[in-house]
Amino acid sequence: MPHLVIEYAHKLEDKVSISALVSAVQEALSQTGLFAPHTIKTRALPYRHFIAGEKGGCFVHAEVRLLEGRNEQEREAVSSAVFNCLCQFADGVPAVTVEVREMDSGCYSKRLPF
Repeated sequence: MPHLVIEYAHKLEDKVSISALVSAVQEALSQTGLFAPHTIKTRALPYRHFIAGEKGGCFVHAEVRLLEGRNEQEREAVSSAVFNCLCQFADGVPAVTVEVREMDSGCYSKRLPF
């Protein structure tokens, strides 16, 4: 069920295949063994206008949203898997960050075809 949202500086598209990045991070999350692969939803959002530090350099940030119930060790494994994958793709990008958030299952609604 996890949602993985990758936010990045638009100018990164000149250096990195974003579609390959999305596929690689999806696979990295799947390889944790914590989720059925068909339940992982990954997407990427470019930002054209942003300020990232004093020099306005490139950035990549991933937010992983999980339903509550994962323990700290599992959340850390998710964070590490996504972070390591992003770092491989974003070599030379000064700011790479990952945040794992828990969603309140009582406030989450969905309709899926599978």
